[in-house]
Amino acid sequence: MAYSIYFLKMQLLSEQFEMSDAEAKNVKTMATFIALFHSKAFLQSRLAMIFQAVDLKYLSMMSLYRKENEIAAASAIKSILNHLWYLSEELVAFSVFYRELAESLRKALVEKLLSIPRPKRLLPGKPKFPKTGPNDSVEYSDQLIRFKGPNSWLLFDLLKMNEEQLDWMQAPVSCWEKMSRYKKAEAVVRSMEVVNDCAERAVKLITDFKDVVGNVEEQNYLFQVIE
Repeated sequence: MAYSIYFLKMQLLSEQFEMSDAEAKNVKTMATFIALFHSKAFLQSRLAMIFQAVDLKYLSMMSLYRKENEIAAASAIKSILNHLWYLSEELVAFSVFYRELAESLRKALVEKLLSIPRPKRLLPGKPKFPKTGPNDSVEYSDQLIRFKGPNSWLLFDLLKMNEEQLDWMQAPVSCWEKMSRYKKAEAVVRSMEVVNDCAERAVKLITDFKDVVGNVEEQNYLFQVIE
């Protein structure tokens, strides 16, 4: 994200310093891409409730953006494909609680889940990444449904929600927010953060600033601030 901020600053101040025509064009192209596509996806990627939909939407937008800028779109798609764990069976279940999704899609996600027999026991192990290549067509957002599977029950197993406590799934989506058992599950999901992204950003910050201070006491203070 640091480079994104640099590009945005360069574009905002482009009239304050000299750049060649080629440099000015490239800076404008990158700044436009960051403002329209990358910033929102990056900032929302830490939110557990919505990162699946955001990731898939970003991927679908880049598939369309290829017609405008093949190089930028290909680079973005390559990066997204390195984070497909967002779309694993276990995590797609979180999308049910994303209020900005269409009610019809949220209902379809629940119906898909209910159509899958609930495993009596979910074995621990590394999640299986979905098989999506750089040239595969992506249609947001209905494709969220196809990532559902038996392991999508994991969230509700961890929340110890049995069939009776999932009664809200039988109700219209417009009623979910009024049902205490739905609100309890939503509150848990809403409180979660994507730890990997937070950790990566903290490592990046400390790497950038570790040499700014000279003594141990100031370094410890710096660690606390970044934490």
